Amino acid sequence: MLGVAVGDEYKQINVYKKQFRVSFPLLPDTKGEVYQALKLPSVPYMMMTDREGKVLMSHGGAMKDLDQTLKEIRDIHKQK
Repeated sequence: MLGVAVGDEYKQINVYKKQFRVSFPLLPDTKGEVYQALKLPSVPYMMMTDREGKVLMSHGGAMKDLDQTLKEIRDIHKQK
């Protein structure tokens, strides 16, 4: 898992990671270049890809049903 912080710098990211106990890499996208390149519709945005970069699932906005999202991730993982 990798997080991209749109518009943030390392200082802000480090505060966020500490406050919310984020254990995965979180990188800055200070100019929004990654965000623009991926044409993401909303923040937050989650995308799961395989090793070749094929998008297996995506979700824009806040997760309303975390259990359903986790089930979808597990189902994809079982297929691989």
